[in-house]
Amino acid sequence: MIAEPGLRWILTLLFAAAGMFCLYRCARRPGLSGRVADALHTAMCVGMVTMAWPATMSFARMPQVVLFAAAAGWFAVSTALGFGHGRLPGAHHALMMAGMAWMAFVMPSAMAGMTMSATAMGGEHAGMDMGDAGMTMTGHAPARVVVVAVVLAVVFLAAGIAWLARAIDHARTVARPGRREAGLVMEGVMSLGMAVMAVAMI
Repeated sequence: MIAEPGLRWILTLLFAAAGMFCLYRCARRPGLSGRVADALHTAMCVGMVTMAWPATMSFARMPQVVLFAAAAGWFAVSTALGFGHGRLPGAHHALMMAGMAWMAFVMPSAMAGMTMSATAMGGEHAGMDMGDAGMTMTGHAPARVVVVAVVLAVVFLAAGIAWLARAIDHARTVARPGRREAGLVMEGVMSLGMAVMAVAMI
């Protein structure tokens, strides 16, 4: 999904670090709700790593759709019932999980245009009918995918910047920044990573 190898590695390292932090926090949390949230965020980090690499991009695609759709519902319900860290963070978590489910679901159609475009570079021309296959090469994802991806990219970019700004502001008010600030940074990194993934689908 990510064409540039260097960016793949950067995203992989960032997602892996965020996932390890979520797993660590999950093991240390006293409450069930917080543990479930961190476990779901760990699964999300794993899912983002698999999406970044061509060899694992479609790994367990439909189970991912089901898992992250259920996770989005869980965050939405728990936020509505007053669990978690507030309505805005809860809504953000629900949107991230819904975004993961959507990306996994539409990935075949989103990647089809890019695959056909690569074939066109090998000797055909974009926009020409592929004969017996009855397909037209466009080199772009479907318009509906592009629209949703752009909206998600903008939302996750804004949210990621807001999380990081909040982490910086909070770090300035304490003598020794700790897990609280690390958690805010993790939220920002995951949101920015979702923005990058959304852009990659355009």
